[in-house]
Amino acid sequence: MMKNKYLLFWISIFTAIGGAIYINSLFFFADETDIISDTIIPQSIESKISEDTVDIAIKNVIVYPNRFDKKSIYIDIEINNQNGDELTQITLSNGGKLIASDKIKLYSNKHTYFQSFLVKDNIDFNNVFDVKLSSLKLENNISNNRHTFTTGLKTEKLNIALISGTLNYNSRAIISKIDNSFDHFFPQFDTYTHNFEDFWFKKYDIVILDNFPEMPISDRWFNLFIKKIYSENTSLIMFKGSQQDLSSFMKIGPLFGVNFSNENELNNISKKKFFSKNHFKSVLINDEFFYKHVLNGDDTYFEEAIDWVSKKKDLNYTFFVGNKNYYINEPVFIYGFSNHIDTKKRNFIAHIYKDGTYIKKEKLYLNPISDYYFNKLKISDAGQYEIKIMDKENLVIQMINVNILEELIKL
Repeated sequence: MMKNKYLLFWISIFTAIGGAIYINSLFFFADETDIISDTIIPQSIESKISEDTVDIAIKNVIVYPNRFDKKSIYIDIEINNQNGDELTQITLSNGGKLIASDKIKLYSNKHTYFQSFLVKDNIDFNNVFDVKLSSLKLENNISNNRHTFTTGLKTEKLNIALISGTLNYNSRAIISKIDNSFDHFFPQFDTYTHNFEDFWFKKYDIVILDNFPEMPISDRWFNLFIKKIYSENTSLIMFKGSQQDLSSFMKIGPLFGVNFSNENELNNISKKKFFSKNHFKSVLINDEFFYKHVLNGDDTYFEEAIDWVSKKKDLNYTFFVGNKNYYINEPVFIYGFSNHIDTKKRNFIAHIYKDGTYIKKEKLYLNPISDYYFNKLKISDAGQYEIKIMDKENLVIQMINVNILEELIKL
């Protein structure tokens, strides 16, 4: 579906950077792992363009994750218009299948347009994406109306096992929050015991204990469970319920970094406990109102637990340019984002070099809506340039190469 964030973006950017750069020089809107492998856009500009030439072109394409829904991504397109004064159709396809489209009304006195698509369903990240603009009536050059790209930005798929001590209304709260496919193990209605046969033969990224164990667990079962999760690098999440067997809970407690000998000591444990040892991670949610919170729409505990144990990579940033080639004085759009949510505001500086000679530096700004850092750099001479993205400790985060071509026409 299409998401229009244009107006909100300008308000947020003006707040973020004030008058440091002209608003009309900034890129538009925008919002683990696994990052974009190629967002290079072929560009074709006629050697001589008259004032009467009609042309529309895809200028920049940005692909970035939706922080609020791991199953979806944003694809933002910047479009240049020269003398177009009619409707154009923009379409987005994946593997030859249409996944989004919209119409844009062009005006001859407006040169830049922006389109954002939020896509999530039936996406094959191994196939190419195609962005196309329908040609205008008097348009001769349509080679720049289309852009094909691939991306390494993939949705996260986790194998999850949910073990419920008993199947009740509260379990529905957990099930509603699991985005990935999962296997659910719960007591049989006739025997009140679990059938774990399939559980032992499948590898899981996360095991969620939902009010489990309600019945005593044997030492043999517990030892097998420990061997399985350690050997398979499985993380644990426990949501404490009101019916768990205390002696079995005490046995499992060390897996969550807690030791207790009675109910009072258990109640004194903090409401959330994050634990890690070597490669193993676990979370204990010890809030008696947890299920009520989730059923009322507050999934803070659940999201924090999943984020902690999901074995995400160490935080790192990756940066890109919106186009392979730019022309003299044509803004070079650079942007980058982290492989997962970073709550800290970073100070990134782009240091620009030509043939090993330092030219200048520019600060990157945070787009608070889309959660990426960006800027548009103007370079006045043709040639091959290196852009070093550095942090406040002067550590090089990434090196970007960009080619600046001779200006063919004064725009």
